[in-house]
Amino acid sequence: MGTLGAALSALLAVDVAAATSRYRRNAMLWAIIVTLLGTAYVFALVAVTLFLAERYSPVAAVATMAAVLFVTALILMAVMAGLRARDRRLAEERRRLAAMQTNLALVAAAGVLRTQPLLAVATAVAVGALLGLGKGRRHDEKS
Repeated sequence: MGTLGAALSALLAVDVAAATSRYRRNAMLWAIIVTLLGTAYVFALVAVTLFLAERYSPVAAVATMAAVLFVTALILMAVMAGLRARDRRLAEERRRLAAMQTNLALVAAAGVLRTQPLLAVATAVAVGALLGLGKGRRHDEKS
């Protein structure tokens, strides 16, 4: 059993090392991608502002870009608030569903207890036995 445990732990260590290496590599690549996209976004803003500065005054171009960015930020905040509200509604629906299932299980158990008490007792003993199987004596306990 010792050699099997050693082989399994070595296999697990290799998988963890490979996964860690893969995650580190992906994190570095994503950091580079985000940096490049952020830089491209800044240069696009500068280009649009310079284009507007040729057609209008530089102050109007900068004010227009600031207003556009402000409105975009407000739209994103509204989208985030909507998503947060949707998540809350879904979580509440899941809680309601779980409570309903619990109530239905209790009603069914009460019905079985009233109609067939021996079956209910046998079921309770079986569930108790299944839950108790995983709880053996601990190694530090003396018998």
